[in-house]
Amino acid sequence: MSIEYHIQKTSRQSADVQDQVLSETKTTRLVLRSMILDNPKNIEAKIKISLVHQRKSPNGLWEDAPSISLATLKAGEEIKLSLDSEATLELYRQLINLFALANHSNFKDLSSHLVVADETETIKTDSGLTKLIKDMLKNGYSKKIFEELSKADPEQVLNFSYSQIQMQRQIALAEFKLSLNQQKSESYWQNFFKNNTWIFGYGLRYQFLSMIQDLPHYGGENIAGKGMEKGDFLACTEGDIKFTVLVEIKRPDSPLLGKDLYRSNCWSLGEDLTGGVSQLQTNCRRWEIDGSKAEQNREKLQKQHINTVIPKGILVIGNTCQLNDDLSKRNTFELYRRNLINPEIITFDELFERAKFIVGTEIKQ
Repeated sequence: MSIEYHIQKTSRQSADVQDQVLSETKTTRLVLRSMILDNPKNIEAKIKISLVHQRKSPNGLWEDAPSISLATLKAGEEIKLSLDSEATLELYRQLINLFALANHSNFKDLSSHLVVADETETIKTDSGLTKLIKDMLKNGYSKKIFEELSKADPEQVLNFSYSQIQMQRQIALAEFKLSLNQQKSESYWQNFFKNNTWIFGYGLRYQFLSMIQDLPHYGGENIAGKGMEKGDFLACTEGDIKFTVLVEIKRPDSPLLGKDLYRSNCWSLGEDLTGGVSQLQTNCRRWEIDGSKAEQNREKLQKQHINTVIPKGILVIGNTCQLNDDLSKRNTFELYRRNLINPEIITFDELFERAKFIVGTEIKQ
């Protein structure tokens, strides 16, 4: 059972605690009056108490009974205060709680409301709760907190986890949308997709993609080692049997088409587009005949049931808004990518729309 304690700081080194009842009748009661101390001389001596006898006044208020000065006692006289077993047990419990409060509280940040729960654990309420949680996380108790929360309310923890993932993805989508209209470098986009690998989600054929390695070397001794060709991402399809997929990232403002018509109703293709396609075709070939067969790579991939069979490439480049003003531009671009066997081409705005679909939310304009 939890007990709430009301605290009133009286000085830099002392704080009064609201009276706690040890025993009570209709007209009298015995209360514990205590004080929390910041005692530099003896750091363990943090509690000062008094046992106070009270009587109920005619107006129903509890009043302290008149005190007796021990200095007035004569030889042979004594004053004895007896506690029955119930009051003694309650005094014992209250002392445990008070020392728990004192030991678990920073005196400078002592809250006006403190709660002691079972097993003498101190739980701060109101604003103090935030600080307590932060301190526990800072001291490495995050795993323990999550485990205990999962035991207490697994459904709530699961819902919280989903909401956190959803919130992080919404933030990433907002950044994605904003960055589409800014001249970000290829390295920015590589890093952005590395931190948000879920965006690739479903492949263009609705195969779910997972990342194996960022900045892979396709002709080196291993995926992360030195090689002849270097790419942006090595991914794989998901399933009982998986297959490697190579992903290359350009920029949203990379021209999809050239500046001039090549022939009537036919535009020349953008240099970054044709160069990216050629680069990705070469990397796919190099990975198939060299990198995937290197001993260390082969062993690593086999353990994950990942195979390489004419690996698919995905090129992320440009924005379809470049094609808005001319039907011949749209036809030229779409005919080109429709007739490519490999790689598959997706523009940044198309990738954004697919990412938005995965999250299942609309980003406000």
